[in-house]
Amino acid sequence: MLCPEASCQTPILSHVERCHVCGADVGFPNVRAADAANERAALQQRLRDAETAADARGSLTVLIEFGLAVMQSYAVLARSVGDIDAFVKSDRALYVSFHSQVRAGARVPEENDWDKGRMAAESTIHPNYADKINYTALSLNGIGVSWWGEYSIVLKAAHIARRTSVFEENPFLFCERHRVVAGKRPPLGFRASWPDRQDLAMAKLADKLTATMGPDDFPAVLLDQGSSGADADFVECHIFGPLHRSSIEKVIGPKPKKRADLVIWRSVVSQLKKLGAVVEEI
Repeated sequence: MLCPEASCQTPILSHVERCHVCGADVGFPNVRAADAANERAALQQRLRDAETAADARGSLTVLIEFGLAVMQSYAVLARSVGDIDAFVKSDRALYVSFHSQVRAGARVPEENDWDKGRMAAESTIHPNYADKINYTALSLNGIGVSWWGEYSIVLKAAHIARRTSVFEENPFLFCERHRVVAGKRPPLGFRASWPDRQDLAMAKLADKLTATMGPDDFPAVLLDQGSSGADADFVECHIFGPLHRSSIEKVIGPKPKKRADLVIWRSVVSQLKKLGAVVEEI
């Protein structure tokens, strides 16, 4: 794209939020990438193929109902009670990306394949701005990926929609599955902007829907917890920039059994209620 300023018209770099010449706002790079004409065309072809296959199986009506449900889905961040406490205790605290935490010395990467390879994979999907992306999961019932933490933080759509894109799956798994070499262009049709998240979900999950399924079955189709973190399957939400506690709409989780955790939880609940967020104990 070109800079929207008539007096500038400089070709925009793919990773920037503002024109590097005149400083004009050019939008969030992950959303621009998802809204690119070739990306949208490839996704629409995948969706048409999925609809054709579903029609042949007799599940097209269910697929359409699933898509309508996903239009009301949430971006959900799952974390421990301690992480939530750090997030909500101060109005000046921000939840930043894994890479930002590591760079600031606030977090140590784990000795596993995920943390060793995630920068290469995430930079392949979001070249030159991967460190600014926060990762959450798309959910229909407000429950996030349980392997990331017991407590699910539902984010307000109004606070994240403009800067959020959705992606087929975890970038590490995606690059491994599609044999994408780090730095090379990934295949098209596997991402979408927030308003089109239902198209990606339908294209990805059409073959998991059967003619006998109904709305009660849809949450587990959209977010399959799996038997471990490695085989959990979900549509990933990629949010550009940090998150503030005022973006929390709801927190869902269990009442802790350990006394120390219970003290922290009560403090979290108190802070959330002051913010006007809903707390749902399960």
